[in-house]
Amino acid sequence: MPPNLRPLETFIRKTTRKHRIPGLAFLLTQNGRRLVAKGYGYRDVAARLPVTPRTVFGIASVTKSFTALGILRLQEEGRLRVTDPVVRHLPEFGTPDPRSTRRIQLHHFLTHSSGLPPLPSIYFSSARSLARDPVNDPRAARKVGIDPDHPPIDTYEQMLEYLRSTRYQLLGPPGRYFSYSNEAFGLLGAVIERVSGRHFEQFLEEEILGPAGMRSTTFDTGIMLRSPEVTTLYSPPLPPRKRGWGVSQDWWEDTCLRGAGALRTNLEDLERYLEIFRTGGRVGATRIVSSASLRAMMHPHVPVSPGVFYGYGLAVQPGFPGGPLVSHSGGLKGVASLIAVLPKRGITSAVLANLGQAPSGLAVQAGINLLASRPLTQPLAEVPPRPPRPRTFGEYAGYYCSGEGIWFTVRPIRTGLRLDFIGIEFTERNVRMTPNGHDEFIWGRRGRLGYVRFERDGKGRIWAAFVGWRLVRRRAARELPLARHHRIVW
Repeated sequence: MPPNLRPLETFIRKTTRKHRIPGLAFLLTQNGRRLVAKGYGYRDVAARLPVTPRTVFGIASVTKSFTALGILRLQEEGRLRVTDPVVRHLPEFGTPDPRSTRRIQLHHFLTHSSGLPPLPSIYFSSARSLARDPVNDPRAARKVGIDPDHPPIDTYEQMLEYLRSTRYQLLGPPGRYFSYSNEAFGLLGAVIERVSGRHFEQFLEEEILGPAGMRSTTFDTGIMLRSPEVTTLYSPPLPPRKRGWGVSQDWWEDTCLRGAGALRTNLEDLERYLEIFRTGGRVGATRIVSSASLRAMMHPHVPVSPGVFYGYGLAVQPGFPGGPLVSHSGGLKGVASLIAVLPKRGITSAVLANLGQAPSGLAVQAGINLLASRPLTQPLAEVPPRPPRPRTFGEYAGYYCSGEGIWFTVRPIRTGLRLDFIGIEFTERNVRMTPNGHDEFIWGRRGRLGYVRFERDGKGRIWAAFVGWRLVRRRAARELPLARHHRIVW
């Protein structure tokens, strides 16, 4: 008996209105059968053009799963191994720690565990399109220590030179910490080029996109804009108290971090892509990758937060009811995307939205919950309650800054901690966190659950906070002016 989809439809419409999302496309399938493939709202608000399953959106970091598939395809052919040191394929790769550099493997790049700290590379690799973007405000970058006048990074060679010459410290030895790294996945694109002898984009088109029948999926903005339906990009107002959206058709472009987040696609193509994970490597009768590669990709290699791990280009929740659940989100200017697959239940879901930072993933959450007989609003990734240990909240207080433009202050309050964020794309005040176990805190906002973990050094002192999948170092007040003048060691 087919499920009653009416509560889900009502929930998505209410969520879209509540969070003022101009338009989104939503997919839900079970055992290869479409339950929902529908657009909500507008791809162009001013022209009243509706979203449909054929509307092309950006997917941002969902691209990382495609890049990981590319690496695993090359491993199947015997042309590399994920345990290879990165320098075997990119001999120019370097960091401020030569000993650790030699130990960093492709596996560490694939799992965000190389030790690279959050760096501003994505803004430098997108510098040319940012300069053309009317929504971009260089003052926001300067406020959080990102130099808007930094020379563009256009090539893999320039990115490798940047990582060799920039002043930063590795977070730890390879494999020690998970911290999200766009640079790592960008350079996996360079590895694919060196090993395959083809351009990264060409390799993915010939080995994954074409065989999967994804005809509307591309890295090329020129090709994308010739599609019959392409969304307009909307950005939340900055500062947040302003009304209305920032509207722009200037897509952020780069040439050396494409493996981290540059694909554009539509719901119909994503439906085909997600079949790879539901079926163990096939789309219809066509095998894209081996089942062994899929098992490696969906293995919980590195812990991220309670119950959540990272595989290769995918988040993995091994303990999900009816699981494991694999997923990945993406966010960029005018992009808020999420894919999710529950292979043992035959469930796939995806959402594409045209408003940056929109909580569009609530639609996927509701769809999976409906089919798993859970409340629609129950978070997919829940932090189990743990008794808080007695502590002095003041020991966590201070300034935390990263080179990627994530800055926040932590202040003790009676019930826990208060976080105030300021960033190049994100600003939020008065985020209240409650303790949940040792050095861990949780918060809830806009229907989402957040997790923060503090890290201690060998002497028991707090040195970093894990927030938004990044490990962000604690900073002394005297260091903040250095950061704003681009003279700090990240």
